[in-house]
Amino acid sequence: MAQALQVTFHGISRSEAVEQAVQKELNDLGKFDRNLGPCHATITQEGHQTMGAFTVRVTVVSSGSDLVVSRTNTDVMLAIREAFDTLRRSVKDAAEKLRGH
Repeated sequence: MAQALQVTFHGISRSEAVEQAVQKELNDLGKFDRNLGPCHATITQEGHQTMGAFTVRVTVVSSGSDLVVSRTNTDVMLAIREAFDTLRRSVKDAAEKLRGH
């Protein structure tokens, strides 16, 4: 199920590739929670536009709770992957608790 997604860029130009990477990760996350709520991702590059680390902050509603994760890396795609890996673990844990495991 496609989730509502908003991607905001700060200190970096809008990138369709980054938006697509976030959408793919969100779609994969939706496999673990069918009632996943809206998602907001903020991509920020510190310092000058061609230098500095990227911070990816993702907020999503899962099982009625707001989950917020922030990861920083010099590679924006790796920061996205790391943020969603953490979210995936949180969503899986919440789903297991609901099932009583």
